[in-house]
Amino acid sequence: MYVFSLRKLAKHYVYNRETLSYEAVSIPLGVRLRQLLIYTVVGVALSTVAVFAFSHFFETPRTVLMHQQNYELQLRYELLMQRFRQTDATLTELLQRDNKVYRSIFEADMLSNPQTKVVAEASLLMDKITKKAYIQSKSFDEISSFAHQKELMMDCIPSIQPLNIADPRIRISALFGYRTDPIYRSEAMHNGIDFAGPMGTSIYAAGNGRVINASYNFHGYGYMVMVDHGFGYKTRYAHLSEVKVKRGDVVNRGQIVALMGNTGKSTGPHLHYEVLYKDHPRNPIYFFNNDVGAEEFNKIIEALSGEVEGATDY
Repeated sequence: MYVFSLRKLAKHYVYNRETLSYEAVSIPLGVRLRQLLIYTVVGVALSTVAVFAFSHFFETPRTVLMHQQNYELQLRYELLMQRFRQTDATLTELLQRDNKVYRSIFEADMLSNPQTKVVAEASLLMDKITKKAYIQSKSFDEISSFAHQKELMMDCIPSIQPLNIADPRIRISALFGYRTDPIYRSEAMHNGIDFAGPMGTSIYAAGNGRVINASYNFHGYGYMVMVDHGFGYKTRYAHLSEVKVKRGDVVNRGQIVALMGNTGKSTGPHLHYEVLYKDHPRNPIYFFNNDVGAEEFNKIIEALSGEVEGATDY
């Protein structure tokens, strides 16, 4: 690009016919400044025209994106305005219906007519009855749902003994609570009830549930099964000789889950049975009332204060 300077504009060459040569003639400073200003103004004008023409006839990626965004915003605006118009039309229709129908029934100047007053009172009474019926229906639905949940809960809570108590060979050998450990001879908490009996005696699930553990436990339980009954309840069956279920199995109350054994920390064939509620041990004896008569249940309660002999565990 050719750049003009004051020095180049400082001289002007004129042809001399007498000497047949070009002679340099100095140009006044004011003239040079005026020419420079003219050149500058013309250059700026040409540049502005060029930029305007380029931007007007050629779109850059940025302008294309802006046009697209503007088009999308315009579409959203039109959809929003359409929804506004529809809502306004609906509200107008409701207002007209209210003015023409409902207000004609309940306005004070119309209540002077006895028939109109009866209609109004009947309508108000019907509204009250409808509301009460709806509330009663919701209450009935809630009660039905609650009853259904209670029915499921009664099937799941461990409410039967895990052994056939009619077998005279089955007896309780250790109760829930603190007692002297049969192996370490120290005071320790016993978190379940022990049932002594023959090796291989069938052991039953105390309630509906899902097996969450069916394996060998190296912390004293030996072969064990744990069932999650839902509603916060779990049961553990330990010192087994054989496990009849696997983890993930769904079991029903009274279903055989294992056989009595002498595995783990045990002094003889027996079942260690635990009931847990929210992972805290509970006395299983208070869950036996559903399948034990009152007299037998009271005898078991009285036995809590005495010593019972037989196979036991920790």
